[in-house]
Amino acid sequence: TISTLGYFHSSPYLEEKFGIFDTCGVGNLHGYPSVLGGLVSILFVYLYPADFMEHEIGVQSLFQLVAVFVTLAVATISGFIAGKISLFFNPSSFTDVPDYEDAVWWVSED
Repeated sequence: TISTLGYFHSSPYLEEKFGIFDTCGVGNLHGYPSVLGGLVSILFVYLYPADFMEHEIGVQSLFQLVAVFVTLAVATISGFIAGKISLFFNPSSFTDVPDYEDAVWWVSED
């Protein structure tokens, strides 16, 4: 559900406002569910405390929250670096490349 909502609502918003195109749906398919899972794990610390936790509930939930933010920071920084590396090896602008059109591969009734 979260992936579908992300595809339907956030993808058009990110494209329109920031020019961010998630052509493979990585954010919707992997990003949003993982953030939701990380945040729900904080709730589970309170709902189902376990004997094997090394810290008290409040400290453990804080660690869970920090882990979510660290994961987002690492993903953002590594994505930025990967984008810069790809631009370094392929500095040509993508504005001169025509958009892909797959209509030639589909038969439709008009």
